[in-house]
This record gives sequence, C-alpha cells and structure tokens, in this order.
Amino acid sequence: MQSLRDAIYGLIPKPRHSATSLGGIRAPAKRLLILSRYPNPSVSYYLDERVRALADIPVILKGLDDSLDDVDCQGLFVVICRYIKGPQLRWLEHRQKSLAGIAYFIDDDIPAVIAGDEASWPYKFRLLNFAIRPLPRLNRRLTHLWASTEHLADTLANSGHKVDILAPMPSRLAPRSAEIEDETTASLKMVYHATGIHRREHEFLMPIVSSAMDKHKNLHFEVFADGSIARRWRRQDIDPGRMTIRPQLPWSSYLARTADHGADIALAPLLAGRTNDSRADTKRIDISRMGAAAIFSRCATFTRCAVAGEIHIGNTPEEWLMAIDQLAEGRDRRIAARDATLQSIEKMRQNATLAFPGVRFVGLDDMA
Repeated sequence: MQSLRDAIYGLIPKPRHSATSLGGIRAPAKRLLILSRYPNPSVSYYLDERVRALADIPVILKGLDDSLDDVDCQGLFVVICRYIKGPQLRWLEHRQKSLAGIAYFIDDDIPAVIAGDEASWPYKFRLLNFAIRPLPRLNRRLTHLWASTEHLADTLANSGHKVDILAPMPSRLAPRSAEIEDETTASLKMVYHATGIHRREHEFLMPIVSSAMDKHKNLHFEVFADGSIARRWRRQDIDPGRMTIRPQLPWSSYLARTADHGADIALAPLLAGRTNDSRADTKRIDISRMGAAAIFSRCATFTRCAVAGEIHIGNTPEEWLMAIDQLAEGRDRRIAARDATLQSIEKMRQNATLAFPGVRFVGLDDMA
C-alpha cells in the first residue's frame, strides 16, 4: 500500500515557476493583492504581520469567489495563498504583462496529504480542485514560489527553480493574566487541538490521555474532533463528565475561543511522516494564545524555535505520561513551560523577516 501511495505522490503536480515567467526585470510593485480562503490560519500565521508592515502600500484581500474586475492590475503584485479558482486564474492570465509578479505560497506538502491516509475525501477533493488542478496553467505564470519551511522547499525545488522561505511571522503575544500564579482551584484543563488530518496523533494520544485522566482526577480534557475520531474518543475509558469533545471550528471562531478560553496543559504530538516533516511550528502560536504549558514531540519541526524551559520528548507513551505527570503535579513547571513557549514566539519572530521574498515595493525597497 505504501508503494502505491508513493507512486501517487510522485504523479501529483507540484508548484513550479516557469523560465518564461521569470524573464526580465520587473518594476517595483505599487500594490498587493492576496487571494485566499478567508479567514484561515495560513493568512494569520504568515501574511497578516507582513501586510501590516507595508505601511501605505495598498493591500487588497479577495476571497476565492470574489470578482477581480474592480482591481487595478498596473503594478500589482499577486500572492496566491494555497488555492485559486478558474475565474481568478483567467483574470491573471489576461493581465500578466501588467502585473509586478505572481507568487504562490504553500505551507503544506499537499501531494502528501492527498496521497496519505489521514485526510477525509471531501478535504482531498478540495485540495485537488483548488490547489492541484490549477497548477499546470498557474505554473506558467508564477514569478515567485514561497514555502513555509526548508524541508517543504526541498520537496518543491528542482534544477533552475528557486523556492524562497516565507517563515511564520506571528503577532507579538501579550502574556495572559497570571492565572497559574493565582490558581486557587485544583482543577486543570488539558487540551489537544488538531484537525482530522492528524488522525495518527489522535490515536497515539488516546490511551495516554486515558491513563493520565485515571491518575490525575483534577484534569479535565478538551479535544477537537469530528466523525470517527470523535467516536473513538468517546469509546475511551474516560469519565464523560471530565472530557469535552468539541467539533472543529471555523478559523475565526477558533481564534476567538482560544483567546477567550485558556488552558493549563496543551499536548502537541507530531509523528514522523511525509506530511508532518514539512510542517512549521505554528502550533506554538495557538498554545501561547491559550497561555498553556505545552508538551512537544522531539522533532525537527518543534526544535526550530525551541527555548530552555520547554518540554520536548520522544514519542513513547512512557515519556508522554511522565511529562503530563510533571505538569499536572508541578505548578512551577507549568509556569516555566508556559513562559518558555511565549519566549519561543519572540524567537520565531526574530528568525523571520517582514519582507515578501524577492518583492520590491515602491518606496519600500529596503524590505526586499
């Protein structure tokens, strides 16, 4: 079965910019157009802060179903965030000579998601329809290709094609109120927030969480899950009164919820695999927004911005149970882990740049 998946992975088109689209020196961009599904985490993690740094440069945000007929194409630089639909692609094709450039930004190994066995078929169909099907036409127009991580860039790179890194650039997060320091109740909230694409991580955590909940009667567990994954969580030997299974939320609702409802302990496992190996460490941002103490898998993804005081462990049940014990029983350890991950967000900012790689804007050439 794996050999079949590998073959499918190799057959799926990948983004490439063509030699013809790279020719010539382009004038600085006068304005920026971002095409994306709104709202979504890719825009929040990677684009919002960079857009804010553009000062007086006009920025236009368009959803996938929005018309572009009212957009001035002269000197316009276009960023396509993961997806594009036919009408917008045709608009770009007809106006390419007037544009300052077209960049495609990708933060997932989408062929790996499609060839893998974790994503749902409706999600795979959406990826095929809006991320893969346009590529043969889109690749002929691309002047820039941006990936979220070095590993993902390596999967896209080939002879003569440069892939730039557009690393996560989170907003500065203010420390949450000192809820841990002032804790007067023994109750602790432990969370695992992930989509159905992380089925293996859900399955890995189920017996671990069940054992931890049995040992630590003061824990309440919250997990986001739908469908068969939610049903499997309900079948675990966990007191239903101490476990909350929430359906997946739209991105804007998730942002609001994690900002308003904190957590004490956040679980962030990441198992080895083609899809996970290309991921960035943006889960840190969500965890810091909640003010939680995190447990991370020891892997290249989370090593990237690791700081002293964080908890990074191997993917064995024994190590995860021991780490949960430390946080459930140690208030000072929770404070240290929480504060360390907040520091790692600042490290993430320092490791990135506000620039859009390879793009010059009128009056902002120093950002190029």
